[in-house]
Amino acid sequence: MIRIIGTAYKRDDFTPEAFMRYWLEVHGPLSARRPGLRGYVVSEVIRKIQGELETEAFVEQWFDDEDAYAQARQSAEASAAWADLERYAKPAGTFWILKEHVLIPPPLTTGSMLG
Repeated sequence: MIRIIGTAYKRDDFTPEAFMRYWLEVHGPLSARRPGLRGYVVSEVIRKIQGELETEAFVEQWFDDEDAYAQARQSAEASAAWADLERYAKPAGTFWILKEHVLIPPPLTTGSMLG
């Protein structure tokens, strides 16, 4: 399994609260329709502790492998999500493909906002 992680930046005319509300209520469900998507997490930045990177939030999405991710990127659902992005965010995010090495697994959560 691979994970895609990226930065997200609100449009200048959005408050941080309006940005997160739109993402969680409108964009998130739209983006979650991508075929082959195994997990989807939005992490809101509360405050920066150190470092140079500035962002309002991070997005994480899991896929079985890079082929599944490539297929999802070319889907109509992905096109719809990218078209929606500029309604609330700047299209200036940076994205990475990661391979996880879990040292301590996070606690299991029950339920989700989308399901």
